[in-house]
Amino acid sequence: MPSYYDYLLEKFRGDSDADEIHRRLLELSSLFEISRTLNASLELSHILNNILLIPMGRLLVARGVILLIRNDHCRVETAKGIRETRHSLTFPAVSLPDRTFAVSQLHPLDTSSSPLMDFLKRNRLQIGVPFISQNRILGYAFFGGKLSGQPFSEAELNFLTSLANIGATAIHNALQLEEIRQVNRELDEKIQQLKTIFEIGEGLLSTLEEQEILKILCYSLAGQMTLSRYAILLNRPQASARVALQKGFSPEVFRRLQPVIGELFRLPEATRCPQIAHPALRTLLEDAGVAVIIPMHSQGRCLGVVLLGAKVSGQPFRTVDLEFLTTLVNQAAVSLENARLFREALEKQRIEEELNVARTIQTRLLPKQFPRIAGYQIFGRNLPSRQVGGDYFDVIQINREQIAVAIGDVTGKSVPAALLMANLQSALRIMIGETLPLTHIVARLNRLIYQNTEADKFITFFLGVLNTRSHAFTYVNAGHNYPILYREGRVDRHLQVGGIILGVLEDAVYEQETLVLQPGDILLAYTDGVTEATDAAGKEVGETLLETFLKKHAALALPALLDAIIQEVQQFSGGVHQQDDITLIGIKRLPR
Repeated sequence: MPSYYDYLLEKFRGDSDADEIHRRLLELSSLFEISRTLNASLELSHILNNILLIPMGRLLVARGVILLIRNDHCRVETAKGIRETRHSLTFPAVSLPDRTFAVSQLHPLDTSSSPLMDFLKRNRLQIGVPFISQNRILGYAFFGGKLSGQPFSEAELNFLTSLANIGATAIHNALQLEEIRQVNRELDEKIQQLKTIFEIGEGLLSTLEEQEILKILCYSLAGQMTLSRYAILLNRPQASARVALQKGFSPEVFRRLQPVIGELFRLPEATRCPQIAHPALRTLLEDAGVAVIIPMHSQGRCLGVVLLGAKVSGQPFRTVDLEFLTTLVNQAAVSLENARLFREALEKQRIEEELNVARTIQTRLLPKQFPRIAGYQIFGRNLPSRQVGGDYFDVIQINREQIAVAIGDVTGKSVPAALLMANLQSALRIMIGETLPLTHIVARLNRLIYQNTEADKFITFFLGVLNTRSHAFTYVNAGHNYPILYREGRVDRHLQVGGIILGVLEDAVYEQETLVLQPGDILLAYTDGVTEATDAAGKEVGETLLETFLKKHAALALPALLDAIIQEVQQFSGGVHQQDDITLIGIKRLPR
């Protein structure tokens, strides 16, 4: 059966248009074969090479180049027969015709300053053909002159236009495939990054040691980004920033950064060095070779920053790199915060255990019972605060007629204060049985404290001995709050005689005083936890108000009197947390 092509030739045989029809049919057949060739592959480089080589071979053209528009730039994708053969050469895009055009006919005002036009002229490219798909220009093919020197005929220009139209579809499909492949590569990279983050995260969560966390972070950053220099600066709000780890930077860099280090800790996100707004900081970092700064954020706080040098490969840090680094660094920040909280929990537990030990020591030192003496009441009370203080009181039966009472306040809190108080009590109980004046006993206690404690440890101390037969009360006050002698409905005096607090001067000298207790007299000694108790406004109880409490409840039996004073102090405080122990000890000579 004859083909349609044979039918047309037969019909127009001998006609003047037969040759033209024959030529056109051959051209259509050629374009059809070209279309099959171009669409047989989705590889962009293969398609572009065919689009360039087919017309160059057919029209005997020696030079050709194809540029595609990518991100508002024209990039050389393939070139033949030109001097500048480097691919990926890019030019700022300019407005060019959307049809086949002669380069020489472009408006000079539009192209005179264009690097692209300079490139076309240098390489003697004469004809431009756009690739248009879905009303969008994908790029251009440019061809030099024919080897024959003849101008391009209209048929040849039409052929180039037809070829560009066919090629545009193939290019569009190839670009879409390229985009899909790029998306797939990015997805694969994201998956790999997630796996990396998960693996590194397991390592970070496996330790609560700060230095180990920082090492894992640095090794991970260096390995993932192929870095030769990095540094971690930790933000210390109450002190200067600390260089926790660093490699490849000169120590001088961090010294020079100190005046502007606060600007680093204010960066909201991962930042490339040239994007830093602060000029002095930017200059310092650039001179040091820093490429990227990653802040370490946790719960709205900047724990520090990571400084990264350039990649060994020379490749720039991409946006996807910064996202990955931010995730990794912030994960390390969470681990650092967990480590800090763990250390604080351990420290709190240690302190609580220490307080329990100190509280046990302190409780065991206080008298469990008080002597019963005809004509007298002797009683003491201690109300501990939530912190373990250094309050101490004691009642010691020396013999049938003599009873020693002591009260003191050791500086500091917790176990050291409790142990110092225990030493004081032990020494006192040994010395009080000796037939020595009170001044000698207190002087020896002072020397003992001075020789066996640090300079910041001392004790306010009051020691008195009551003779229940003669009713004489001899005392030494070593810097303690003045005990009150209440007599006949008023404060008669304060017991001030003595000397300086224990533990300040090794050879301190002390004085003593003796007074006689009358029927109805009340002797009240106390620690500063009583007079320094405060209300919500910060006002203290003070000595005057304490004396008022004593006068108000003087008629009560001594245990009830001490309880009443403590209750008055608590009511005055109005629920304000008790900062110090409240300790009271009293002697009451009963009326006849």
